[in-house]
Amino acid sequence: MCSISVVIITKNESKHIVDCINSAKLISDDIIVVDSGSTDNTIELATKEGAQVIQINWKGYGNARNIGTKNTKNNWILALDADERITRDVVTAIKKLSLNNTSVIYGFKIISFFINQKVRFGEWGRDKVWRLYNKTAVDWNLNEVHEGLVGENTKRIMVKNGAFLHYTVDNIDEYNDKIFKYAKLSADKYYQKGKKYFFLQQLFSPIFSFIQNYFFRLGFMDGIVGWKIAMGSCKYNWLKYKYLAELTLAKP
Repeated sequence: MCSISVVIITKNESKHIVDCINSAKLISDDIIVVDSGSTDNTIELATKEGAQVIQINWKGYGNARNIGTKNTKNNWILALDADERITRDVVTAIKKLSLNNTSVIYGFKIISFFINQKVRFGEWGRDKVWRLYNKTAVDWNLNEVHEGLVGENTKRIMVKNGAFLHYTVDNIDEYNDKIFKYAKLSADKYYQKGKKYFFLQQLFSPIFSFIQNYFFRLGFMDGIVGWKIAMGSCKYNWLKYKYLAELTLAKP
């Protein structure tokens, strides 16, 4: 095994956690699951698969990942979401890395699936994630959503071979739930950072998002799935600014 630990964040991920852990075992025997209050059998399944489970109160994605990182045996960390998988190609590519420079953050292409259909174009077809890092030089910021890795004098390098697999949603209801969830989290982040609300931004941002993802990024090539993803992005942007407006108006 490589001298790499894997950190997985979860909440009610019983349908994903076993496959996620099994993919993590391809590269590490030190697997940390950070759970934020699962009410299904996620914890039981993770423990049965040999992962170390840490239960926390939710304070954001970055905070959860940092807690997991602090409990790893190794300095090099591979971060995963429960609905993601690493492949043998990713493992082969990582084993070829020298891992001598602790300030390097490694990124990977990601292949997403929408209700089991592979997404090739649009916003999701361009996805990449920055997930391999050294905990002595790099941390996660504390953003509640869209968290990122930060450190002094860091260098980002994309790993050319291999890709993560991302099983995003199993049905349209789950997709809509995620849109509402992330729109609220993004609005909260904007509000906390003092971002001002403008109606024209709420009006035009969703339209631009749809045109960009469906036409310019060729989302239409994915058929009905491309349409649903582009419309979901449009809805997300509308709701994000709607919630920001509500927070702004509620301010005393």
